[in-house]
Amino acid sequence: MFSVEIHPRALKAIRKTDAKIRQRMHDLVGVLQTEPVPAKRYDLTKLSGSDGFYRVRLSSFHLKYFVDWKAKKIQVLDFQRRDEHTYG
Repeated sequence: MFSVEIHPRALKAIRKTDAKIRQRMHDLVGVLQTEPVPAKRYDLTKLSGSDGFYRVRLSSFHLKYFVDWKAKKIQVLDFQRRDEHTYG
């Protein structure tokens, strides 16, 4: 079982979203505790050039997180709305 820590900046962004997105985020955190890389359930990508960093897409938002496999910890680093400037 992994522990999940959410960075204060990401938590602030999550609190600003609507109830539906917050519920999906809550569900994702529950899944991450038992399955740190749920690629079959979510649109998940390993970020290139770094070990242990991942991005999950939740509708028009994306969440970046880091998995510390030895300490069994997941750190949610960022939660942002995707827009036309997100990937380019």
